[in-house]
Amino acid sequence: MSRVIVASKRPIWIALSIALLIHTGLISVQAGHRFDTRFVRMWLLDSLAPLEKLVDRSLYGIVYVWDSYFALIGVHQENEQLKQQVDELKLQLEKRREDVVEVQRLRTLLSIQDTGIGRTVVSRVIGRDPGRANQTVTIDKGLSHGVKPDSAVITADGIVGRVIHSSNFFSIVQLVIDSQSAVGVILESTRRQGVLKGNGSRELELEYIDDDNDLKEGLKFITSGQDRIYPKGLQVGLITLVGPRRGLLRTVQVRPAADLDRLEEVICILDHPQNVDVADPALGPPTP
Repeated sequence: MSRVIVASKRPIWIALSIALLIHTGLISVQAGHRFDTRFVRMWLLDSLAPLEKLVDRSLYGIVYVWDSYFALIGVHQENEQLKQQVDELKLQLEKRREDVVEVQRLRTLLSIQDTGIGRTVVSRVIGRDPGRANQTVTIDKGLSHGVKPDSAVITADGIVGRVIHSSNFFSIVQLVIDSQSAVGVILESTRRQGVLKGNGSRELELEYIDDDNDLKEGLKFITSGQDRIYPKGLQVGLITLVGPRRGLLRTVQVRPAADLDRLEEVICILDHPQNVDVADPALGPPTP
């Protein structure tokens, strides 16, 4: 019985011995000769490198597009905001400059109150009458401010006109160049009295004077006070043309001293002492 068992186990040991010998032989061969793996590395490199290149190009393209386009959207918006801020600052600067100029004009107008001209009020010109070739203007003062018909209207440069209509808060001023306007004047150099009349143009015409033999270009006319509207001694205008005689008088044109085309603020004289010279700040003390 024991012989049978030993005989049955013998093939197993033989198979194990053969497997061990083969395994030992393979290890010996592998130890003596290494396999060449360059082919595998080359195949992997050729297979994976294009994919890696594609990924790199894709990432580069995305970054480029972001930097060149999408990121510029924020820059564009920032530039627009900065531009808007610059425009606002420019407007504020221009407003400040205009405020300074306006303060200077008002300071000049208010200085007239110290010349003995009487009670006054500063008004702003808010409109013109285009139907009458700008021969009337509208101001923002009326009866509630003491402005009434025949109130004289002036600037620091000279007379502007007189009020012809007044409401509670607004008034219409007839400019001296209006064809229905007339001003009593004195020739500053000779003290001869006369009358200047508007003709609807940008200049005045001499309507009457005591003696026109001394008239020449460059001489000045001031108010005489005889018309009971304008105080005596205010600047009226400058002679720009002395022409030939037309009837008894020479043709004389006078350019108004006040710039009637650029009126912004004016002074309304509410009342004034009669027959008293006004001290013109530009001329010094009143004319005797």
